[in-house]
Amino acid sequence: MLRNYLDISNRGKKIGTGILFVLMAAAFPFCGHAQDMPAIKWSTDTTKIRIGEQIKLNIEVRAKKNDEVSFPDMQFASDSMEVVGMSDIDTIYKKDDAVYKVTYSLTSFDKGKYRVPAVEIKAGDQILATDPFTVDVATVEVDTLKQARYSIKDIRPEPYTAGEIWKKYYWVLIVLAVLALLIWETVRLARRRKEAKIPPEMLLSPYERAKFRLNRLDEEHLVQKGRIKDFYVALTDVIRLYLDEQYGLPAPESTSDEILKDVRKLKLSKEEYSKLRDLLMDADLVKFAKMYPSDADNERYRLYTENIIDTLRPEEEEEKTDEEPGGKQAKQKGKNDDGE
Repeated sequence: MLRNYLDISNRGKKIGTGILFVLMAAAFPFCGHAQDMPAIKWSTDTTKIRIGEQIKLNIEVRAKKNDEVSFPDMQFASDSMEVVGMSDIDTIYKKDDAVYKVTYSLTSFDKGKYRVPAVEIKAGDQILATDPFTVDVATVEVDTLKQARYSIKDIRPEPYTAGEIWKKYYWVLIVLAVLALLIWETVRLARRRKEAKIPPEMLLSPYERAKFRLNRLDEEHLVQKGRIKDFYVALTDVIRLYLDEQYGLPAPESTSDEILKDVRKLKLSKEEYSKLRDLLMDADLVKFAKMYPSDADNERYRLYTENIIDTLRPEEEEEKTDEEPGGKQAKQKGKNDDGE
């Protein structure tokens, strides 16, 4: 029994020593060949892929610093396995040696099992190689029963041409054109009505408006028609409105006495002031006492009105009249006529 116990104990020691040696060899792959350089180590991230997926083949070479290490290009795979990428060579220099690392990317687009041949690397005057390995390439399974189903859509119609748009919507364009014409005509008529509401004389200066009203009164021929009262009302209104618009005097709503009091501030001579007083007083008698003046009085008061307006004309109106063709000559002629 003692002998059996000793045999079992020795066997256990041998097994333990063997396991420890294997673990050390796996952890330090280059330790066993510390003096045997160059050396190679390789690995893959997987050996099973689906069509189009990639495998990473990692290769690590240890060699002396002075040894030249050459990795192959991307043509070493088989017809069914393609090399689609190669990383830059990562070099780590140590005291007496150097480590070179590179990664190849492989893929396949055919279903099946394919053998990747050994990859040969030249290190100094020696050739190192990886072991061949097999890759299992599977297809991508598609379950048509679980896919969402959509109804069949109609064929998308072609875009309309200009001619088709015109045929289909010409009536819309006609309606829009008619509406635009109506709007334009409405705006035009509104402007004309607005302009028509403004009397023509309102576009003139106060002096020009007074002369305009006086000429319009002549064209109405009120005296010839026997409308004496209307004639004197219109005649005095010409002066009242002129005093209001030109000098801001409240003449339209003032009595004759109030007007005569206000005009003392203006540049009227005694003679012109007397003419204005006679005109206003006799006009009141015609309007309120039914006085009937003679034709000579009617013409005289018509002339008084024009003289008063001309006398009260602002200086800018005088300059404006002088600038008109024949203005000074006409003015001088008028003075000569008065002198005669």
